[in-house]
Amino acid sequence: MSVRWIPARAAALLLLGVWSASDAAAQSASGITREDIQRGVTVESRLRRDYEPPGVRLGGFRLDGTLDIGGGYDDNILGLKRNSRSDGFADQAGSVRLQSDWTTHAVGLVGNFDARQYISRSEFDWVDYDIGAFGRYDVNATTNVEARYTHYRDHLDVYSYDVQTAGIFRPVPYTSDEVQASGNTRFNRFGLLGNVLYRTYRFEDVDFNGVRNRISLNDFDTLIGTVGTSYAFAPGRYANLIVRLQDISYTNSISRGRDSFTWQVLGGVTYDFDGVWQGRLAIGWQERSYNDPTLKNFSGPAVEGELSWAPTLLTTVRFNVARTIEESIRFNAVSFNRTQGGAAVDHEFLRNLILTADARADYREYQSPTQTALDGLFSLQARYLVNRNVSLVGNYTYTRRFEATGGFPEFSRNLVSLRVRLAL
Repeated sequence: MSVRWIPARAAALLLLGVWSASDAAAQSASGITREDIQRGVTVESRLRRDYEPPGVRLGGFRLDGTLDIGGGYDDNILGLKRNSRSDGFADQAGSVRLQSDWTTHAVGLVGNFDARQYISRSEFDWVDYDIGAFGRYDVNATTNVEARYTHYRDHLDVYSYDVQTAGIFRPVPYTSDEVQASGNTRFNRFGLLGNVLYRTYRFEDVDFNGVRNRISLNDFDTLIGTVGTSYAFAPGRYANLIVRLQDISYTNSISRGRDSFTWQVLGGVTYDFDGVWQGRLAIGWQERSYNDPTLKNFSGPAVEGELSWAPTLLTTVRFNVARTIEESIRFNAVSFNRTQGGAAVDHEFLRNLILTADARADYREYQSPTQTALDGLFSLQARYLVNRNVSLVGNYTYTRRFEATGGFPEFSRNLVSLRVRLAL
């Protein structure tokens, strides 16, 4: 070994020792216990017993709920480079969950809502919610079947490239009903899963500049079937194969040429390296063909991936990537390839102060007409747990369109908000 590397190596060991010592001191100060550092526990999933909402026990059930109240400021509600508009807003959000606390089987009810009202531009207000029920039957320790139903009301954002290129500068609301059934089992090292999902999309027509945009012509139903298998070659380490089929059927006769069939095959691994690094990656191919022969088929790589890294007991770094084919609400474009990726860092600064930084990229590719758009998002969040029932959540989000074709210029957007969260 070269002598000149010895000081550098000693410095690295000293730095590692200081880091470990400070980490241990932080753990002691924050009250982390042995259960908090079990394999697979992250900053987000770690239970903080002094700050966890107690919930309400109702016999064999537990009721949990939260209510958020707050507000903020948006400096570019239209997502435009010129003639941008800014406004303050009020926020409300909430969730409720009633779930069984049985040793086997499970049933439950779940509801969530999120709403925003702008102070001077009420046409940009939106209200989202979902409500659903689920049940799981455990055949034995390795086999179960599950059924779920969820009703959604959601919206497409004003600054979405798909919304803007459709000529709409308003939130686009839609409702959706989803029914799914799934099951999984294991035979020694082999695992098998199956899932069937049926979902409807019903868009509301939107008025803009005195013109009614017939977004409802894009109403469609989709049926997705998935079969997957896995092989465990070591504890926490699996090889996976997934086959997914999707049928899309439009409800309006004028749009029936957009009906399509998609197949997707993915192969990959789920791997726990050492308890510090854990991840899942699947890579394959997907192709979508249309009922209208004049529409060109969509095909290309398919990717699903997640990676978690815990460099210290108080920090978790998360990475994710996905490449999918999605439907467009534009009349001159049916579908687009969407590639999303990002990285986030969660840090437990104090036992009751959780900091999160998140950076994401969203790249869309349309083939007819040939257009692309690249959006980036960076956000910071601080969550301060006052006690078991009260917390404060502060957010800052910066959105930027780095590149776009079709005559839509790049833009930037800053949004800040503060919410008080009350929990049962």
